[in-house]
Amino acid sequence: SSQLGLGRPTKPLVLGDSAEPRPMAAARAIALVLALALVASPAAGRTLRSGALQQPPPEPEGEGVEKAKDGAFGSKGDACQACRFSATGSCAMYKSCVCYAINAHFNVGGVPDPTDTQHWAWACGNEGGSKYELCFPVSNELYQDTFGDKIDP
Repeated sequence: SSQLGLGRPTKPLVLGDSAEPRPMAAARAIALVLALALVASPAAGRTLRSGALQQPPPEPEGEGVEKAKDGAFGSKGDACQACRFSATGSCAMYKSCVCYAINAHFNVGGVPDPTDTQHWAWACGNEGGSKYELCFPVSNELYQDTFGDKIDP
């Protein structure tokens, strides 16, 4: 082997070998891929964005419900309607939310009875326990959504 002045021996070229050492060839290949990615990405992004139509979120069903002065809803119906209003205004929530309501008032022994016993809240599921009540019973899952409304499958 001869010395090229770089401190390492060179090997004779064999048919199929490149004249460039392998680490250098790998570095050039990576640099080429990165350069192509940087050049192609913005153009591809503009093409995809310009061709796709943005869909606006759906209109929420019904009216929004105001909370009472204490920060809770005044009835189960109000809590359920607030859930429906929130969930139908979002595609993701519409497909995944099953509305439940709970009255957060619980009798406590030794404490005088309060005058306001209606402290309703809603949730998209009953994982909080057995006190959560289903808002919209569904009798036919094929022809009703999770809010009890009829749909055409």
